[in-house]
Parts: sequence; C-alpha cells; structure tokens
Amino acid sequence: MTRAGATGKWPYASGVNPDVAAAVDRLEQEGVLTPAQERLFSRVARRELVSAQLEVRAALYVGVLLLTGGIALFVKENHERIGPAAIGLAIGATAAGCLAWAWRNSPPFAWGGTPATHAGFDYVLLLGALLVATDLAFLETQLGLLGENWPWHLLVVAALTLLLAYRFDSKMLLSLALASFAAWRGVSVNLSRVTLGAGDPARLRAEALACGVLFVVVGVALRRAGRKPHFEDVYVNAGLLLGFGGLLSGVFTTLNWPTWTLLLLLGAGGTAFVSFRAKRTLPFAQAVLAAYLGLLRAVFSGGGGDVAARMLLAAVLGCAALAMVFLAHRRMRTP
Repeated sequence: MTRAGATGKWPYASGVNPDVAAAVDRLEQEGVLTPAQERLFSRVARRELVSAQLEVRAALYVGVLLLTGGIALFVKENHERIGPAAIGLAIGATAAGCLAWAWRNSPPFAWGGTPATHAGFDYVLLLGALLVATDLAFLETQLGLLGENWPWHLLVVAALTLLLAYRFDSKMLLSLALASFAAWRGVSVNLSRVTLGAGDPARLRAEALACGVLFVVVGVALRRAGRKPHFEDVYVNAGLLLGFGGLLSGVFTTLNWPTWTLLLLLGAGGTAFVSFRAKRTLPFAQAVLAAYLGLLRAVFSGGGGDVAARMLLAAVLGCAALAMVFLAHRRMRTP
C-alpha cells in the first residue's frame, strides 16, 4: 500500500481511484468541503461506502411478488373453508391499508416529478395495487360478475393502476398499467366464448402494433405537454417492445416473411437513428436486437445449405449487434 500525495491521509487499497482520493483531500484543504463531507467522500473513494440501493430494491420487489403469490395460493387452498366473502373483505382491507399508507406518506400531486418519502414507498403501493387486482380476480371467479366479458377486469386494473401511477408518481405502477392494458387487448382477441382459444394471430399482431404505436405517441405527447414528462421512457420502451414483438411475429409466423422483415428493418433503423440522436440507450438496444432477430429469419430460411456457415453468419451478426450497442452507448454517454 502507498500513501496519498503530500498529505498522506489514507492508503490506496485495491479498487481505490487515487485521483478521486487526492481531489477530495484537496477540496477539504481549500475549504470547499467540510470535515464531515470530507470523511464521507473519503469513505466513498476508498470503497468503504458503497450503494446497496439496487439490491434493496430487488429484494423488496421479489418480496412483494412472493407475498402476493403466497396470498393467492392461500386463497386457492382455503377459500371453501373460510368463505369467499371473508376472503374478499380481508384482501380488500389489506389493499386499502396499503393505499391509505401511501396516501398519508406521499407528497402532494404535481405534474412534474415528486421525491420519494420512503425507501419502500413504491413497493407498498405496488402491493396494494396487486392485492386489488387479486381481489377482483377472486370475486370474478366466485361470483361471475362479468360472465363472458371477464377480460374487462384487466381494463379496470389498467385504469386503476394508471390513476395510482399518476397520483403517486410511480413508474412501476405505470408499467403495470400498460402491461394490463396490453393483456386486456390480447386476451380479448383470443377469447372464445368463456375460455381462451386459438384466437386470430393476424388480429393479435395488429393489436400489438396498435398498442405499441399508441404508447409511443402518448408518451411523446405527454412529455411535450409537460405532463409527467419523466414517464415518457416507460411509454416508449413498452410501445417499442410491443411494436417489435408484433413485427417479429409477422417475420417468424407468416409466409410473407420478406415483407415483414423489410418493415421490421425500416422500423428498427428509424428507431435506432432517433434513439441515438436523443441519447436513449434502451430503445437503441431494442431496435438493434429486433433487427438481429429479424435477420436470423433470412439467414436460416429455406432448407439445405451449409448449416455451419449459417451458424457462423448468425454468430457474426450477433457480435456485430453487441458491438454496435456497446459503441453507441459509449458515444451517447460522451458529453
């Protein structure tokens, strides 16, 4: 180990950036940083203080999913013994408690971003929304409130979670709302009488493309209007996922795959161009991945031929796609 510069305040352990350490020391000597701030930033420079935010958020998210799944399993195994009315009231009361806690601990509504008041705020809110959806599904199975129109429950869940997402400024609930809306359209297309059937693949593809375009347009329009502009990335990424999924469905499941491949490449190229100029890494990566998957259809179309050569070409295209995303990401981060 060595000592830092002229001051010799701390040793440089493995992983420590000496330039950052020396800069923190210099700022403290010049009076820019207070002694308390210097001690904090020193620990960061020595890698003694690291953020565990990602791990904590992942643990909370998994915990919410496990708790919701456990409640659903408990209801399935005990609904006859406890009774549907008691179960429905219990789940509803728990959901109401979660949403009431979120209401009391949330800042006032604003069209801009609002700071989180608690580390677990989004997850309590998510738990409340999932419990509401669980309660609705349970009541529908027991009482048959909507009969053959039961997919409309998905639209109800989408509308409720959308309202909660805007009221509490939650991107997590916005993602759930968009997923529920897309699921409502998909289930409605595939519904045959009162059960899910084969449906209409062409219409399902059209619904995916329509939802994708709708999400992108709404996200861009709301950003320009200044209405929760930070929600735009959720709308755009969800829309691109659906849109590229619909195009890939045409590439891989229809006889007219060359036309769908051309449409996919045009859409992916336009998305990549706009995303690169706007410095949006995730939409750019989605576009490159979609184009790569579409080209695989052309690589492996038809029978016969040199299989090894086709595999090599697919690998080369994959490496080129990864390199493109990596280089574009570096360029986007460069000021």
